[in-house]
Amino acid sequence: MPKNTNENDIEMKLKYIGLDLENIPSFLKDSKEIDYRPIKVNEENTYKVYKYIPISNIEILLTPTNRLNTIKEKYTKASRLITYLNPKEENDIFKHTTFLKMLKEVEIREIEKIEKEQKELLKQIPYKVRFEENYLWQIYYSDIQNIYFMLVPTEDLEYASFFYLLKKKIELSKTDKEEMIFVPICYENYSEQYVKNSEISDLEKYIWFFTKEWPNIYEVYNKKGELSIQIVGKTIVYNNIKSDYKVKLENKEEALKFYKLLKALFILETELPHYYEFIVKINQYGGLDFRYEQKKITYDNMLDILSNEYLKAKDEIVKLEEAKTNLEEQKEKLKIISNKKGQEYLAKEKQIATYLEYKKTFFGRVKYFFKAKKMKKEVTKIEETEEVVEPEKRTETVKTQFITKDYYTIDDIVKIYKDLDIIKSYVKNLELDTNALINKIENMENKIKNATAYIEEIDKHEKSIFEFWKFANKDDSLMLNEGSIIEDVSKNKIEKVYDYVEDMEEIGELVDKTQRKFTEQEKDAIYIGTTDLINVLNHLDNNDIIEKSLDTLKEETNNRRILFSTDKMDIFGEMADNNTKIKVLGGKKHRETAKDILKILEINTDTTIEEYKEKLIKILATIKQCIENVREAISIPVYIKAEKIDELNDLKVFDINLEEIIQNSGNKEINIYKINVKSSNKVVYFSNCIYYNNYNKTLPLGMDVGTKCLLNIDKDKLKKVSKDDFRISIQTDDFKVNTKKVNIYEYEIVEENDDK
Repeated sequence: MPKNTNENDIEMKLKYIGLDLENIPSFLKDSKEIDYRPIKVNEENTYKVYKYIPISNIEILLTPTNRLNTIKEKYTKASRLITYLNPKEENDIFKHTTFLKMLKEVEIREIEKIEKEQKELLKQIPYKVRFEENYLWQIYYSDIQNIYFMLVPTEDLEYASFFYLLKKKIELSKTDKEEMIFVPICYENYSEQYVKNSEISDLEKYIWFFTKEWPNIYEVYNKKGELSIQIVGKTIVYNNIKSDYKVKLENKEEALKFYKLLKALFILETELPHYYEFIVKINQYGGLDFRYEQKKITYDNMLDILSNEYLKAKDEIVKLEEAKTNLEEQKEKLKIISNKKGQEYLAKEKQIATYLEYKKTFFGRVKYFFKAKKMKKEVTKIEETEEVVEPEKRTETVKTQFITKDYYTIDDIVKIYKDLDIIKSYVKNLELDTNALINKIENMENKIKNATAYIEEIDKHEKSIFEFWKFANKDDSLMLNEGSIIEDVSKNKIEKVYDYVEDMEEIGELVDKTQRKFTEQEKDAIYIGTTDLINVLNHLDNNDIIEKSLDTLKEETNNRRILFSTDKMDIFGEMADNNTKIKVLGGKKHRETAKDILKILEINTDTTIEEYKEKLIKILATIKQCIENVREAISIPVYIKAEKIDELNDLKVFDINLEEIIQNSGNKEINIYKINVKSSNKVVYFSNCIYYNNYNKTLPLGMDVGTKCLLNIDKDKLKKVSKDDFRISIQTDDFKVNTKKVNIYEYEIVEENDDK
């Protein structure tokens, strides 16, 4: 009687694995019982350690649990593989059935996939260390017996890694060869050979602080058993652009230097945030570099940097101490002048107030006339009196005790910069007090000047009682000026600068809404700017380029005639694409047709180069006119790839998305020009209404097709702002990574009314 399909399937897989259940290999029969004590780790399912392990040194245990059960439960219920292969007791029959069920469910192609993967892993370790489906390798280490074992959860549905290991163990048992597999070790903590567990925890925090992304830190052992600490993650390299990085520490000295460097930078930036901000860069090897004021910082040059920083702070404190002394002396002198001016003004104010009071009655005017000379003498006496002003009690600043050493520590830097903060604050307050006194004296002088002028006017009429009577009898209203207050009102209007990542939806809706005011002819012209014809528009003086372009369009026209009947093209016009069909743009439905370059240009086999050129001239003029007519513009940086600034002339297509340009540039080093577009600059954007007709009025607002825009550039009106560069890691596959250098040249558009 022939065997059923399931039996055939199991026999085929047993043969593929090389396992004969009637003649079980001795190494399976002689397998050891495992004595294992799980150590405490932060996260049970986090793989921290990866190793190359000899296959012969791995025992196999099966456990009636699943992968997500605790290690205690999985280990407690585990049994040697032999009990599942050779049932001797009643309980073992169920185990044997479970094994056959597992064998039935596994696919040979899945085993082959793992075999292929392990061949690659034997050549090199993955760039990010972890690899696809690494969680399937439930391999543990018993330090008691110095042996590795694999726990196979029978309740899981994926058994390829188990059967691959079993297959390799059977193959190797028949030869004298040894092979290894590269796998994560479950429930294994860091060995602390290079740095302590607590220091690795600190490293994670330090790296997160600088890169704004949590790193993955692994201990990795190569085929020789040599340890390296490998740190992989992402960091921001420019604006919102992120790059992968990998730091490999191959010995204890390297690990300690890297740890101490990051710890030092972390302390400096967190303790002294107003003085230090360290910039993370990707180096040519895809690792991390740290920079301060464009200078690369390493552990080896840290002492020199600390010495320079200490001396820099010392020089600044010395200058501030000198400024403090001068300001204190100036403040005391100004206080004397201020008090003297105040008394002088009070005397004059008293004289004027007395006059105003006396003039109210007949006898008062007569009394004032005879008393005025005495009052003038009192005022003069006050002006000539030198008043001694007691110096105010002030809080003394910390007197910095400078130290001279062969090298300075982080502690020295923090202390001296804290002292610098104190004296800076004190000197700043002195400057504010001094300026306030100067303003007070100026206002007081204005008051004295006004009061003096009024008193002099009174004095002119004191020659006779009759003239004074006549003057005092007038109904004059005296107003003493209080001095002028000058307000500093900034003329610069603060405008919002848009960010591509945060504001793209708002940008798209804003520009698309504005550009829908263009006529259909204008939008068609701008659409031509989205195509390869942009290069032709910039070379309308070159007939060879124009002719080649026309030939390409004619060829496309002929190809379409093969696909579509002439009647359909001629009779239906814009309806040829069936504008009743529902489409989706930006997640929103619409019933609009996409613009067509051949329909806009009306190209046919009889179109002459003269006719074609004339159309392009009109389109170019229309585009430039549209750019000039832009009313509601926005401030946003835009980017373009170019070898040199001279290429930025005429109509150029820029991109809001810098990352898009970088990813589509295959060179190892690229130059990108950044133009800071202001709201006063003229730009048209390739928004939805540029790519689609909107006859049915169903087109969604936005920039859902792309992130590009069109500028009419004059390189002579570009003003250089800065130059920056960074590297970004480009991973070609799981094992290889290249770095690309990106040079950013930042410019602004200088308009005629801008300040030079």
